Amino acid sequence: MQIKNRAIKRICFIIFTALFLLAASMSSVSCNSNKAGNSNNAQTDNNVASGEAQSDAAATTQEQYVYPQLDGGGANFLFLSPTTTWFYYTDIVRESMDGEVLDDAIYTRNRFIEDKFNINIKSEDIDIGKIYTQLKKVILAGDDVYDASFCPAFSSGNIGSLITQNMFYNLRDIPTLNLGENWWNQTMDKEASVGAGNKLYYAGCDIDIATLQSVSLVYINQTMMSNLGLDLPYNTVRDGKWTYDAFNQYQKAGANMNGDTSWKWTLSGTAIYGLAGYEDCATALLAGAGVSFINTDANGVPQLAVQNERFINALTKVQQMLQLQDGEYLYANSDPATGNHYEPIFKSGRALMATGELKAADVFRDMPDTFGILPIPKFDETQPNYYCHDIFACPLLIVPMTNPRIEFTGAVLDAMAYVSNRDVTPVLFDISVSQKQLRNDDSIDMLQIIRNSGSFEVGCAYGWVNPLYDAIAGNVGQGKKFDITSQIEKNIPKMQANIDKTMEIFQ
Repeated sequence: MQIKNRAIKRICFIIFTALFLLAASMSSVSCNSNKAGNSNNAQTDNNVASGEAQSDAAATTQEQYVYPQLDGGGANFLFLSPTTTWFYYTDIVRESMDGEVLDDAIYTRNRFIEDKFNINIKSEDIDIGKIYTQLKKVILAGDDVYDASFCPAFSSGNIGSLITQNMFYNLRDIPTLNLGENWWNQTMDKEASVGAGNKLYYAGCDIDIATLQSVSLVYINQTMMSNLGLDLPYNTVRDGKWTYDAFNQYQKAGANMNGDTSWKWTLSGTAIYGLAGYEDCATALLAGAGVSFINTDANGVPQLAVQNERFINALTKVQQMLQLQDGEYLYANSDPATGNHYEPIFKSGRALMATGELKAADVFRDMPDTFGILPIPKFDETQPNYYCHDIFACPLLIVPMTNPRIEFTGAVLDAMAYVSNRDVTPVLFDISVSQKQLRNDDSIDMLQIIRNSGSFEVGCAYGWVNPLYDAIAGNVGQGKKFDITSQIEKNIPKMQANIDKTMEIFQ
């Protein structure tokens, strides 16, 4: 009976894949017909939404990935997954195809993995503020409930509190996880490695799209820039010259009283701002300088880096850029319904730029002006790479200690991460930068840079540096005065004590 059911399942999968291929190809034709010269140069080797190489019947290119020959016996493979009210795409499972290209890509990915491993992928969705409690309850009870979970970095607590209670596997002990491959977030994995042997208890990947959607970036109003006679900064980024100073020049150019009597925000006002953002704008810009609150030595021991000269210089420059003067920056984090929020402000054309997460792109898709996406700027041109930080809600992949099927679980997760990177992420990229049937290929290039640099402050994941991190966000991010030197000195003893307490457990 199991063989018969599996055969039926394979037939259904092939039918659904064929339908998905047809829908995707029609979508591609529609998109291309609306933009002269639109090519697939940004989609090389990704197969986007086409579903190529997703089944034996549909494969048209040689598969790069060797799938282990493992049989899950038709059992469920259950994720615990966070949901939010902040407009993130949080679905790991789709029960049917509905014509929405991202939904269908998720559905097709899951059917493919299910067919490869003879499993049924399921998810239990829970509010992001309750997920720590749920995981802790199940694991302490010794219950083998979840095969894997996506746990937020530091929302309503921090993931480190569960790690130090030995609730998650060290992912480096799971031999079927190919953590060195590009379908795993290499920036995040490097920064998350702690202690002897570079233990890694969480990883970043694209299985949960919300992980990628939580990355901070810069939105630009292309229409407004062109009207002001400003060059679009895409080539500036490509040339490695998208820096704090370049960013600040656009802030200054965008500020325009526009007949208003004050820079103070009012919904009925006319003033236009160089940049709109919220508290996280400060920590996002700071991370863009390639500095962090924590550095790890050769033995995997975390060291405070907040007294480093570059850290202080970068924070000083960020504070200068986020002063509430001359319309260069508008702190906007009230209820969107009031209009005093960076999303409606940018969408309505009252800010030249905005800092926010990739998830906001969905809000901007129907804005009257054309928008674009850029990485967070560097500190200066000598900095080799861009860095774009993920916010506190970033979902991180963990494997609970109560899961006894480690090698099988690792194989499923690795294959799922690979297929997500190959077939789902390009779809998200495409729809995130599409407006009026047009695709912004420059922004797709920028998204590749942003994705490859995405990480977050490991010191917050363990709760080590939160006192200073929160003070920077709550003051610099709001345009308030902040004595950098005294605040660093004030918080060092507390932060060092937090590190020492954790490392006693790890050692």
